[in-house]
Amino acid sequence: MMLTEPIAVLDVGGSFIKTGVVRGAAVELGATFPALSTAAAEVVLGQLASATTAALGLGGDSIVGLAISVPGPFDIRAGVALMSDVHKFESIYEFELRHEIRARTAIADLPIEFVHDNDAAGVGEARAGAGVGYGRVLTITLGTGVGSCLTERGQLVDKVGDLTIELLAMRPTEWGRADDVLSARGLAKRLNVAMADLPQAVADPSSYEIVADHGHRVGTFLSPVAKEVDADVVVIGGGLSAAFDRFGPSLREALHPVECLPATLGARGPLLGAAQLAFSTPHR
Repeated sequence: MMLTEPIAVLDVGGSFIKTGVVRGAAVELGATFPALSTAAAEVVLGQLASATTAALGLGGDSIVGLAISVPGPFDIRAGVALMSDVHKFESIYEFELRHEIRARTAIADLPIEFVHDNDAAGVGEARAGAGVGYGRVLTITLGTGVGSCLTERGQLVDKVGDLTIELLAMRPTEWGRADDVLSARGLAKRLNVAMADLPQAVADPSSYEIVADHGHRVGTFLSPVAKEVDADVVVIGGGLSAAFDRFGPSLREALHPVECLPATLGARGPLLGAAQLAFSTPHR
């Protein structure tokens, strides 16, 4: 299947589900839905169904498939959620989501393909965003958790030595597990605010020192990682990247001499990457 045909796409995060349709290299953004990822299974599945219906509606009868980027752990071949002890989507553990989505929507027999959300974000930025022009790009997403993706000229690199790239966030730091303390969720905890209030809290001048220190912690963690994977550049994406001007300088200082850039595609990056990985890349 070529990406000249429209692909409906969901980018499923711990806080929001973003929708869109990808036609070639063009991304049309659709509605954003609350993920309600800590709710009961039927509520979570209802949100996925609503988002799917919205994405399909963007392209109407011309849609040829649905790509869904999902947080891990997740069996992308089987379409089975395996999230446990990650503070999101635990109520749908071991649910087969292709079946659940088909049962709740009018998608009929259109193909449904899943990709890891960190891979979708990384491939989108490497091929069409901040990573263009670099050989080896390490993309880190700072959202409800910490996602990681390594690409070489736009192609996924799953492992470097003993390091499985997608498990980078499970590594310990001196402050706790990376996924817990370096994510937007970790910063919200330091600022003692709910995730929904984090953007406003980060913009508050009284939070400057904590936000800058958060950037320093992220950079301190990533500095040896960037050397380990031989990254030419580190790209910072995810919801927290919108505040890169506040934490980016201290992150860059800690990461020096490796270059660090904020993601440039916004919500379009993961949607584009998901469609390309799902329908123009052989499944691994």
